[in-house]
Amino acid sequence: MKIKLRITALLLGAWLLPVAGYTADTSTQPTAPSAVASGAEPTAAPDATRAKSSRRSDQPIDDSLITTKIKARFLKDKQVRADNVEVKTVNGAVELTGTARSKAKAAHAVTLARQVKGVKSVKNDIEITPPETAARGDKMPDRERVADKRRSDQPVDDTLITTKVKAKMVEDKQVSATNIHVKTLNGVVELTGTAKSMEESSKAVSLARSIKGVKSVTNNIKVN
Repeated sequence: MKIKLRITALLLGAWLLPVAGYTADTSTQPTAPSAVASGAEPTAAPDATRAKSSRRSDQPIDDSLITTKIKARFLKDKQVRADNVEVKTVNGAVELTGTARSKAKAAHAVTLARQVKGVKSVKNDIEITPPETAARGDKMPDRERVADKRRSDQPVDDTLITTKVKAKMVEDKQVSATNIHVKTLNGVVELTGTAKSMEESSKAVSLARSIKGVKSVTNNIKVN
């Protein structure tokens, strides 16, 4: 009888051993680490980050040329040049801001911008100036009239000079093209904005002076 009991116990042990091993294996298998736990970056970037990164130009020189050509068209056009329309281009997408005296003039500015080669789209954010505001402009103080007379006698040439100076800054690693601003009036270049050092400020002046057509350079760059 004892021999039969021992044989039965051995058979039960042999049958239960694989089951126990299988249970142990399944319970100790590691789970796949999540992206957050492993420190991996999420595959989808937040909308705010995407929007910010998409605003950077992949073709800064081409965009500067597009902006220049649009501004040149505005200066030549009698309907638009009296208004205060600003132009910004990012990857061929043009954004018009500022003010115009009527919806018709704002629409005409959009038409002029679309005619420039390389423009992919035009966003119209031009605000319409109320008639009473335009009327007050005729009664501006003498100081404002003097400032208003500082218009260029060579608008196209000045715009091209500004574009070339900006292009030089974009190409040069020592100068920040985003922090230093360029304005040209009758061949006289004015540099404003900020620089990290005197060397960067001096380099910006040197780049501006190297452009053909520049008569002089006024350095109003603030060094941080």
